[in-house]
Amino acid sequence: MKSACGKDAAPRPLGQVPGPQAPGVGEVAKSWQRCSGSYQLDPAQGWTADVLSGAEFRHAGGPSAAFLKTALPEMGRLFGLVQGLGLMVLLADPDAMILARCVDETHLPVCRRLQLREGALWNEQLAGTNGIGTAVRDCCPLFLGEGEHWRFCFSLLASYAVPIFDARGRLAGAINLAAFHGNATRAVASLVLDTLLQAGRRIEEQLFRARHEGQQVLSLGVAAGCSAPLVAINADGEVTGATHAARALTGWTDDMIRTHPNLLTGLEAGDEISFQRAEEHVIRAALTLAQGNASVTARNLGIGRATLYRKMKAMGIR
Repeated sequence: MKSACGKDAAPRPLGQVPGPQAPGVGEVAKSWQRCSGSYQLDPAQGWTADVLSGAEFRHAGGPSAAFLKTALPEMGRLFGLVQGLGLMVLLADPDAMILARCVDETHLPVCRRLQLREGALWNEQLAGTNGIGTAVRDCCPLFLGEGEHWRFCFSLLASYAVPIFDARGRLAGAINLAAFHGNATRAVASLVLDTLLQAGRRIEEQLFRARHEGQQVLSLGVAAGCSAPLVAINADGEVTGATHAARALTGWTDDMIRTHPNLLTGLEAGDEISFQRAEEHVIRAALTLAQGNASVTARNLGIGRATLYRKMKAMGIR
């Protein structure tokens, strides 16, 4: 059987879900099941992305202007790191529309053929399993190696994708590394994906700091996924903003943040072990910002100085 791109491909009946030779458990397998059951996409059918006109692209991309402006320098830095691996960098909005790309000139012909360009729509429901579309659909990072895209015509693509969240914890889009040589990067897939995760978190942090310029930004712990657990506090020690990861940790919503909750009181509602770690990190960060002044630290955190000293003693903080 020939794929739509002219490549030999093993037959795969429509409706077949991932098995032992297909992507394993996880996000890729779930996406394959959606392609088969919910979208009823024929993997052997050719597909070309729709591309918006210039006016349509400017209108659709308007809400992502700040996101794009913040992400472009990071895209350039990332491209410099991975160019030797034959990878391009793509940035997409929450609707899986490509906003920008960094690509080597040698890849331009294939980019034109696959419509990997600004304004192209790579929604999973239309394109099937793909880095951009699946990452924004599930809000999870993923790696797609050779044969793990749903459509045969993308069988030689390798794709790494990470969702990025904005300053209010909402999905801003996704950043994607793609290559045309299948499994050539599989041996370093974990390293490449971790590099992409760090790039996504840096973009998120820049968006967050820009929104809360002039306020103190504290970390609630070490970032372990697509989002860093950051909170912003004003001069009165009240919480004014939280990232996606911080909201997941605390349970805060937009309505709750508008009431300016107390940071430590809010955290105490969460898991005991997670709270203890986050609390210690917050206190250490607050002390650093206050240059070791306990009175200022206590005021910024919204607690009494005696309470601060008690917590510091229990944590071994001097």
